Amino acid sequence: MRYWLLVLNEDDFTEQQAYEADSVKPVADVPAGAADGDEVALAGPGGVFALGEVDGGAVAYRRRFDEPSAPAVFAEAADGSAEEGWSALDPQAWEVLVGALPTAERRSDWLVALSIPVEAADRAEAVRLFWSYVRSLGPTELPTFVAPYGREIEGTAFLLGAEHEQDPED
Repeated sequence: MRYWLLVLNEDDFTEQQAYEADSVKPVADVPAGAADGDEVALAGPGGVFALGEVDGGAVAYRRRFDEPSAPAVFAEAADGSAEEGWSALDPQAWEVLVGALPTAERRSDWLVALSIPVEAADRAEAVRLFWSYVRSLGPTELPTFVAPYGREIEGTAFLLGAEHEQDPED
């Protein structure tokens, strides 16, 4: 088994933060030395955001983090070069990198809400306009509000999976 670091460009990273996906198909093909089952740390501009494994021409996610983390370890593991693309890691660098990442949190229920006032002639038109509006703005411009289930007062606005200051009344 080999260990890899895959640094995504900013656009691909943003896309991965916006939507839930089982895997990522990198722009740069999987290196010749990589085999199915090899471990991969996926990184973006802020550091490592997920762990996965090589699966054909893609990287299947095993674990994602709330926020990119371990930038110092990430830079060290990448031999100081956090350039876009693939880098091979030796087992010791892999252990340092993985050891610095946050531990897995217990899964819990969340209430995620998106509420938009829509002016329309009837309910069906209102729904169509709602989805058109949501699609046109997408996750880069349209905040969603997330709260632990049953504790809605603790809600926070998010854009692209990152906390964002936003008054729900705005």
